Amino acid sequence: MMRRVAVCAAALLLAGVVNLASPARADRHHERGTPGEFDYYALVLSWAPTFCDHEGRRRGDEQCDGNLSNGFILHGLWPQYSRGWPSDCYEGERPWIPRDVLDDMEGVMPSQGLAIHEYRVHGTCSGLDPKAFFGAAKSLYEKVEIPTALDDPQGDILSSPRKIEAAFLAANRWLTAPMISVVCRSGDFYEVQICFAKDLTPRACGANQDQQRLCPLSRIDVPADPG
Repeated sequence: MMRRVAVCAAALLLAGVVNLASPARADRHHERGTPGEFDYYALVLSWAPTFCDHEGRRRGDEQCDGNLSNGFILHGLWPQYSRGWPSDCYEGERPWIPRDVLDDMEGVMPSQGLAIHEYRVHGTCSGLDPKAFFGAAKSLYEKVEIPTALDDPQGDILSSPRKIEAAFLAANRWLTAPMISVVCRSGDFYEVQICFAKDLTPRACGANQDQQRLCPLSRIDVPADPG
């Protein structure tokens, strides 16, 4: 009997150790949080050709049809913890976004469907209503100056995370290296993430934007849409 109790106690202790060591618990990834309770924002600017290849065309995003420009689209504005991030910070029915708010994001985000998704998953965690949230996202999107080399190039570019970061720093004197990270997927440039405080002033990113995790490659391709 004592042996059985000891085994059960050891199992419970081991389970506790596993839970404490779990990155999902320690870093609070995808935690259903409380609106307005987060540490900073990540402004996510996706490279349109890669975004459309990986996500947009499969979802039927309007900007991925027809003549796609070789440039950046606003993917989202994501509330972040210092480690991990909240998501879906609402109870009950899914939030409703007024038509005029969605219309105002046309040409900035690739589709109204993505805008609705982004507000449900990320915007609800900001503590802002849809109009204020998308207003903040659009103002930050317009604040970022796109480097000349990445402004609708007419062919593929071989580059690196360091070069892309340097180009953004040169074009935006208010940026410093700890405020930006470059993301790649399958060897292709995917997006940049630029960090802002809750009052929308620039600030250093947290552990979520660790460059070695998001794109450890020394060379990446910046694909151009064939048109």
